[in-house]
Amino acid sequence: MRGCRLSFAPAFALAFALLYLGRPVGWTLVYLDLVVGVAAWPALPRLGRALLLVGVLTLLASHWAALVLTGLGDGLPLLTLQPADRPWETWLVLPAAWALAAWAARRADAREVASATPPLDGHRR
Repeated sequence: MRGCRLSFAPAFALAFALLYLGRPVGWTLVYLDLVVGVAAWPALPRLGRALLLVGVLTLLASHWAALVLTGLGDGLPLLTLQPADRPWETWLVLPAAWALAAWAARRADAREVASATPPLDGHRR
């Protein structure tokens, strides 16, 4: 990504994923799905969008399930189902979100460079 000019959405998504790398394991990945999803959506093909939507809905369902368990008095998971001894969101979701945000940022930069390049004959279209 060195030398790339990023717009706000991919830059924020990458920074947000890095912020979550330093969080305690008990914290949930609130808004990570939203931030990375919005940044990656324009760069994804139709199948990629469908897979992203399924992944985001699955992660949101796990957060809602944790909230319901908290309301029922089954521990205090609040917004995450990941226990401290098996941080699956940290091992699975966070690297996947980082990779998706980095891929989308590279794609966005390639599209901007290609569209900003003037034609070789010097005439504007």
